Amino acid sequence: MNQEIKLLTTFHCAKCKQVKKELLEAGIPYVECPADDKSGIELVVKYRVMTAPALFIPESEEDYRYITDFDEILNYIHSRS
Repeated sequence: MNQEIKLLTTFHCAKCKQVKKELLEAGIPYVECPADDKSGIELVVKYRVMTAPALFIPESEEDYRYITDFDEILNYIHSRS
């Protein structure tokens, strides 16, 4: 599986900035998908996620599971580091 973790973000979101910092510190590679960009819009439409941050974790070559709860996102990151 070659997919990377994706992070749906918005520009002024403090929690998005914190999640990006935590991912960086944990050494977890990810692709940022701003909600107002094509990559973010595709995630919003496909998964009907209307909140940021949202962490998308590869489940298969074509599908992701996602976490939208801030504390659960941090727990996931800390469990991987």
